[in-house]
Amino acid sequence: MAARTESLLPALSAFSLAVLALAVSQGVRAAGFAFLGLLVLVPLAKRRQKGDAGPFETSKHQVTPVAVRTSSNEEGPLRWSFLPSTGELQANTREAVASENDLASLKFLVLHRPTHDAAYEASGAYPYSWHFAGRKRTWEVRVQVQFKALPQGKICFGLEMQPSSGGERKSFAVQQVQRLLLSGIRAAIGNDFYHTTGDDPSTTDGEVEPPAFIMPLWAVDQFIVSEAGEEPSLSSDLEGCGRRRTSGTRAYIDAMNSMIENMSLDKVYTFCFWGVSPFVDAINWELKGLWPGFRMDAQKLSGEPLVYVVAYDLADSEKRCTRHVDSRKSYFFKVALWSAFRPVPSLQETLGTAQKRPKTTKTKPRKMQRLLRYVQAICWSQ
Repeated sequence: MAARTESLLPALSAFSLAVLALAVSQGVRAAGFAFLGLLVLVPLAKRRQKGDAGPFETSKHQVTPVAVRTSSNEEGPLRWSFLPSTGELQANTREAVASENDLASLKFLVLHRPTHDAAYEASGAYPYSWHFAGRKRTWEVRVQVQFKALPQGKICFGLEMQPSSGGERKSFAVQQVQRLLLSGIRAAIGNDFYHTTGDDPSTTDGEVEPPAFIMPLWAVDQFIVSEAGEEPSLSSDLEGCGRRRTSGTRAYIDAMNSMIENMSLDKVYTFCFWGVSPFVDAINWELKGLWPGFRMDAQKLSGEPLVYVVAYDLADSEKRCTRHVDSRKSYFFKVALWSAFRPVPSLQETLGTAQKRPKTTKTKPRKMQRLLRYVQAICWSQ
């Protein structure tokens, strides 16, 4: 590496001189540009020769061209935020993040393997590697809830997407993958699963229903009921705590229904969800693993690469409406989730951080011409 660095300066100097000679033969203006390039490139080469990384030097921790790891960003590129937003947050934080609304006090923790960096993942040196070791799950969402008001309707849990106007029709292949996913979910959950492609805001009168995959609360993989003050830390090992769906679906559903019927404002409820994570890579925004070698851009299903993890109390409709519109929902939480690898056009608007651009005034051409003539007149009069 040192030999290659030492040879960089003479090689770069020779190349620059050759370019400069060519530029001189093409005219004074080209020679000027070449000389400016020489002024920039030679100091950069000297800095590299001394071992000082320039502004375009990549981190020595980079192991793949997909992403650069730094010590200040070990949490990875997965991002999330409570809504209404309290700020942009990262996954794999050391402690859960607390929030509060009119219906509940919350703690939230998002865990994700570093799927963007194969060498980093294989090293086992990433946050919560002890938890993911030997498990198939790609990510896990952990939530603690202490209700301020008891639910009055059905508790729903799942994902919502942003409604879109005049969206492009999905390809046949994407439609087949979607049908396969829905069939698998319905086979596991039954009629309690609710899916909607959502309404087109440009053609819908009245309330717009967002695209959504909504499941009953027993679709979460683990739940724990604790006395207030005795709840486990979300960043700790929860193995053996509470109830898990893999211990027996029927018994788990019965225990969940019993818990819902006996909910208390004095209890703290912990929910963990990871069941579909082997098939969804949130960092790379991909669907994977439905069959060997399968990978598909999840944006083809989600539209904009932004989803909302939601839990809400769904009130009965007086008009016997089956749609999950906002007037029927009271959100216990709504969390926006996205990857820093995918640009989200509506992100600032979603988080409430969009800033209006300051108005700029342009000088009209006629006024500019008058101003120039005035300056010229002053100069000529001197």
